[in-house]
Amino acid sequence: MNPQSAYTLILGAGESGTGAAMLAKARGINVLVSDAGSIKPEFKRELLARQISFEENGHSHGVLIKADEIIKSPGIPDTAPIIQAAIGAHIPVISEIEFAG
Repeated sequence: MNPQSAYTLILGAGESGTGAAMLAKARGINVLVSDAGSIKPEFKRELLARQISFEENGHSHGVLIKADEIIKSPGIPDTAPIIQAAIGAHIPVISEIEFAG
């Protein structure tokens, strides 16, 4: 991924987050997946096979700055610091269900 380009940030790399990332990639969307914890090996394999960029074990500060939009896992509360930071930066935050629709 070109660090100068904007992307859709997907928060959470579980089954639904990985699925959202694969759908975004299939739609031609530049995507980055970020998970606060470790990503299960089977989901890493899916992301790597589709050349989807990801980070795990925390959200780096820079991932939010260049995001055009954030798609969040249902397990991430609206009160989470990264969501509050996105809202404060006027970055749209949508659910995976909203994105899939």
